Amino acid sequence: MARQGTWLARVGVAVATMAAVAAQAQVPAPGPGWPGSMQLRVDASDVQRRLQRVQQTLPVQPGTLTLWYPQWIPGHHAPTGPINQIAGLRLQGNGKPLAWQRDPHNMYAIQVEIPAGVSQLQLSFDYLSPTATDQGRVAMTRNLLSIQWHRVLFYPAGIDTRQLQVDATLCLPAAWQAGSSLRGQRQGDCLAYRPVDLMTLIDSPVYAGRHYRALPLDAGKAQPVLLHAVAEQAGQLEPSAPVLAAHKALVAEADVLFGHRPYAHYDFLLALSDTFTGIGLEHAQSSENGMHEGYLQGEPPVADNDLLAHEYVHAWIGKAWRPAGSWVAHYNGPMDNRGLWVYEGLTQYWALVLAARSGLWNHEQVMARLAQLQAQFSTQAGRRWRDLADTQYQGIADFNDKPQAWADWQRGFDFYDEGILFWLAIQAELQQRSAGAQGLDNFTAAFHQGSVPGQVQLFEPEQVARTLQAQVSGDWQGFIDQRLGDRSGSVPDGLARLGWELAWSEQPNVLVADAQADGSTDLQFSLGLKLSSDGTVRWVGWESPAFAAGLARDMQVLAVNSLVYSGSRLRQAVTDAKAGVPIQLLVRQDQTVQQLRIEYRDGLRYPQLRRIPGSSDRLGPLLAPRR
Repeated sequence: MARQGTWLARVGVAVATMAAVAAQAQVPAPGPGWPGSMQLRVDASDVQRRLQRVQQTLPVQPGTLTLWYPQWIPGHHAPTGPINQIAGLRLQGNGKPLAWQRDPHNMYAIQVEIPAGVSQLQLSFDYLSPTATDQGRVAMTRNLLSIQWHRVLFYPAGIDTRQLQVDATLCLPAAWQAGSSLRGQRQGDCLAYRPVDLMTLIDSPVYAGRHYRALPLDAGKAQPVLLHAVAEQAGQLEPSAPVLAAHKALVAEADVLFGHRPYAHYDFLLALSDTFTGIGLEHAQSSENGMHEGYLQGEPPVADNDLLAHEYVHAWIGKAWRPAGSWVAHYNGPMDNRGLWVYEGLTQYWALVLAARSGLWNHEQVMARLAQLQAQFSTQAGRRWRDLADTQYQGIADFNDKPQAWADWQRGFDFYDEGILFWLAIQAELQQRSAGAQGLDNFTAAFHQGSVPGQVQLFEPEQVARTLQAQVSGDWQGFIDQRLGDRSGSVPDGLARLGWELAWSEQPNVLVADAQADGSTDLQFSLGLKLSSDGTVRWVGWESPAFAAGLARDMQVLAVNSLVYSGSRLRQAVTDAKAGVPIQLLVRQDQTVQQLRIEYRDGLRYPQLRRIPGSSDRLGPLLAPRR
């Protein structure tokens, strides 16, 4: 308690000295709206065929009307609206059919001529929720589903979506229950939600299921936090005591970090399913989270145990406080991604730290995660040509979300994970310049001040450097720009400056072992190779020994040194190669089978962290609980 009190006192000083510097701008005043409200009814009861049947009614006036289907989806950072998954679109005016045409220059826009005397436009269509992952994200099973409102509506082009009220009704299979940040009344098997503006509706998804449970995470608070869980089986909804305690601790640790809550209430939406596609998506008062079926019992895998922490931090970073370019008054105009190193990078940093402080990860798991990141970004070939700042545009460049053939050369969404090391370097710099008195706890509390539930604060990325400058003097903009724009492939230095360095072991760390429990094989830092249980190559490091031997993604290793492939045989071959035994692989690619030889003699290598002799440990205190 003494340490917590001291820390809070330092934050108070930082807040007082930085209040003027960290002031944020409000979002623009509401623009043009739409007269009258829109009625929206979604029937999601056909879970077997995974159909969502939509009916909309919109007040209109005679003339040409353009309707938009949402394209730029908040949190996706890209134009990912699934317009290809709708069918059967029909428009009627006062009950009579109306012809519509697609805008030839905008596939997300349809045009209709409203005749004289027509005051109500009716739309109906089917949203065809994917039946398998090759069609998109699976979000309906026989036992649970999610409703993302942006998938099941059109709206008038050009309006400010804060200015269109929507009366939404959702119909579910008999006896199903649902969770959402929306509030409303049950009418038989349907939920009639209180009218909200379109922006709020799209920011308020619904999770529903045959098996449902609501778990309070902070009983008695004025701004309550609930965990709404749906699962394939009822027994998966019974959390173990340590898991429930860790989720409650997450909320408490965030309270200590930020000092306030930017929402009226918060609703975690959690789907426990190995069929429902995993997801993590932030909203102002809720988040969407997809985890495996044994998550609440504390079962492995544990690699994504920071997911709920990440999405919860977004309530502050990314939702209540947003880079100015990421905010648009509707869903069909491009977003500016230049602030994602804050929006997602700082969030990913705090997700790791809060997962450690709350117990979502134990200490060994957190240290293994940091070791994996340090090893990955110390050796990643793509950092020699593509800087961290450029990866912020990955969602737009990679609009079809397909796997990369050469992931470490092409780079991907690295503003998330390399962002952890980026912000660790800022943490280390703050500590060094202030002789340990300042850190990112202080910065974060100061930067995220003055929120009112439901209000959004906008900032330009340069505000970060100004706030850091007010905290501890120095050329912070230069510090940030150098690291965001670095194309030298230099080794990230944050961990070393906090007293820890990368080391190698022949034994897998806890996260590698966790990932290999499904029979896959991770030899990323030795051969430069990752394989699935059947020997299919899932990853090849650029210019690695496997690359030099001719291996590529989606080949299949059939045999290792004349024995049928298994992960254990390949790992043994890596060990035997230290004594000069060659690594011979029989590999299939399409209709071709060939022998390949990997030249490698350094044995198995798995990343670990170790203390730097004679240095101070500034990482351990950072990861320790604050509450």
